[in-house]
Amino acid sequence: MRRTRPAIRVIAAALAAACAAGATSSTAATAATAVEAGAHTAGPVAAAQVATVRRIVDGDTLDVRIGGTTVRVRLVQIDTPEVHSGAECWGRQASAALVRLLPAGTTVTMYTDPALDRTDRYGRALRYVFRGTTNVNVRLVAQGDAAPYFYDGERGRYAAGLERVAGAARRARLGLWGACPAAVYDPYHALDTGPPRG
Repeated sequence: MRRTRPAIRVIAAALAAACAAGATSSTAATAATAVEAGAHTAGPVAAAQVATVRRIVDGDTLDVRIGGTTVRVRLVQIDTPEVHSGAECWGRQASAALVRLLPAGTTVTMYTDPALDRTDRYGRALRYVFRGTTNVNVRLVAQGDAAPYFYDGERGRYAAGLERVAGAARRARLGLWGACPAAVYDPYHALDTGPPRG
C-alpha cells in the first residue's frame, strides 16, 4: 500500500487544483445562495407583497403591478451604475442583468426592511425583491452587476451578506469589478464606476 500513496497524493492534488480553478467563478454564486438560504431567518420579516413585474427601469429600479396599481420599486441596500443621464461603465449590462432576472410578467414577492425607510425621497418603494427563493438584491451584487449601498450609513438585515458576496465578486473580478477600472468599493457612498468604456 505504501507504493500507491504517492500516486494517491498526486491525484488528490490534481483534484484540488481543478476544484480551485473553478472555485473563483462559483464562490460568489455559492455565497449568494448561502445568504438567500437564510433569507427569512435573519430577523423580523415584514408582510410580503406579491407583485408582477411590468418593466425594468435600470439596474436597480423596476415598475411592478400590485392589484391595479403601478408601483416604482428601488432595490434597497444596493446600487448599480447609471444608465440614463450621466451613464456609467457597466450601466447597460446591469440593466440587462435585471431584465434577465425579472422579465416582464414575472411574479415576485417583495419585503420591506424594518430597520430602513419604506420609500425614498423620490417616492419609490424600497424593497427586497424575491423571485422564488432568489433574493434579487443579493444576486445582482454576487454577479458583479451591483454593489452594496448603505444609504446614510443604515445597515439592513442583509448588510453582512451583501458585503460577503460583494467581496467574492470583487476577488473573482466579476461584472463591473473586472470591466470598470475606475470602480471603487465603498458601501457607504453611491456607486461610481466612471464613464462607459468604448
